[in-house]
Amino acid sequence: MMARRSGGFTLIELMIAVAIIAIIAAVGLPLYNGYVQSSREGVLINNIVTMEVFQEDYRLRTGAYLTTAANLAAITAAIDWQPQSNNGTTYVIAAGPGGSYQVTATDAAGTVVCYRLPDKVRC
Repeated sequence: MMARRSGGFTLIELMIAVAIIAIIAAVGLPLYNGYVQSSREGVLINNIVTMEVFQEDYRLRTGAYLTTAANLAAITAAIDWQPQSNNGTTYVIAAGPGGSYQVTATDAAGTVVCYRLPDKVRC
């Protein structure tokens, strides 16, 4: 008589499948985390660049940049603009050297982006 093979998987086959999944996860997870981090930074940079437009407009009208977040908040409210993903994100504006200013953005996840403008140099 012929012996019939069972329709299930052997232990070795299951172990190989689990090992392949573990290798894919070990490579894919750091890449995914990098994409998430860069997208968070991208949102903050986009908001900083938008604030730069407001700052340049203010400088053209008054001759100086705003160096406090309260003044910038008043201008953004006057033209009805709010930074994207404003839930838990803070923006700090400070005077920089040579008539420049610095904007530091920190989101709720702890991502920090800092630019010295108008030179567009990361701090």
